[in-house]
Amino acid sequence: MNTENNIAIVCITDNGKNLAIKIQQKLKEGQIYFVKKKNNEGFQEDCNIGNDNYPVNNDKLELRQQNSENIIRVEQKLRDFVPTIFNKYKFIVFIMATGIVVRTIAPLIQSKFKDPAVIVTDERGTNIISLLSGHMGGANEMTLYISHLIDSNPVITTATDVNNKSSLDMIAKNLNGYIENFRDNVLKVNSMIVNNKPVGLFIDENYDINTSGFTILKYKDIIKLNNIENNEELNNIEKIVVISDKQNLDFKSEKIIKLVPRDIVLGVGCKKNIDSQHMKESLKEFLQINNIDINSIKAIGSIEVKKEEQAIIDLANYLDVPFETFTVEEISQVDYLYSKSEWVKKNVGVYSVAEPCAHLLSKGNLIIEKQKFNGITFSAGRVNK
Repeated sequence: MNTENNIAIVCITDNGKNLAIKIQQKLKEGQIYFVKKKNNEGFQEDCNIGNDNYPVNNDKLELRQQNSENIIRVEQKLRDFVPTIFNKYKFIVFIMATGIVVRTIAPLIQSKFKDPAVIVTDERGTNIISLLSGHMGGANEMTLYISHLIDSNPVITTATDVNNKSSLDMIAKNLNGYIENFRDNVLKVNSMIVNNKPVGLFIDENYDINTSGFTILKYKDIIKLNNIENNEELNNIEKIVVISDKQNLDFKSEKIIKLVPRDIVLGVGCKKNIDSQHMKESLKEFLQINNIDINSIKAIGSIEVKKEEQAIIDLANYLDVPFETFTVEEISQVDYLYSKSEWVKKNVGVYSVAEPCAHLLSKGNLIIEKQKFNGITFSAGRVNK
């Protein structure tokens, strides 16, 4: 499991510190914060939090390296320190009583789509609890992972998990997917799944996801969806989730929720100073021709010399995706696989741009060869799931 340098481990007692070191060593990652005011035992925080006679200390945090285990000692109260890291880490592991954690983070909580994953364990590591952002934040996954590493008892309370069922938000997360009205649709579908109501699921392409709790539909069912309201076979299904990156699998029925995996990457080549609006309109035409949903685009790429090309920058901003560039050396490793242009070679140093960039972004899974649009060339690849 990739922990991505985004784990904070917070402890308040010496036993908790020892467990924090153990977790850090097992994960091979994580920043430990030992919150302990001078001349005070860590458990006193439980008494002080929320006590009007114990005023908030607004002084600047005093942090200092304590030892070679990369532990930072925090000489400030827990309730003053935690807000400074709450939105800086993807995962926060608290080694202390659950009540302390609940009172500390309560004023900081926003939503399951914004909050970090919060995990709590006692100082002996007997139980490890997924407390906040179990699905979207990944707290459930990390809880299971750490419990395996330190041989503790994982505590997961999300309804779909305890009923051994999948959930729409976890499927969307695994596919990095787009859903219109995400929050409302996720809450509605998950509630139906937990309450054993039928939810249909059609999966286009070969996506490896957990489908337990859903009613799997075949293509023969999907072709009936345009007339779904009058389809007796599907009348007992209140909601149908369609997983597809195709433009034409987009249905207007209120029963349909489309989940679009972000798995398409685009290679882009163009003449210098091309018009941004022309770039955008050309992309729409390319997507229409090739039956690609615009919400499926994960990234776009081009040659390094184009890193300041405003039309490509504007396109990336319009799509809200990363714009990655590749060096001549990188492109030269794969451009021999595709059609060659001596003019392109003379001007930018490689035989082609769009196809090799799509190749590199998709790790060789090119699905659409280059297509030209008056000074612009697009190619597409699909990232394997």
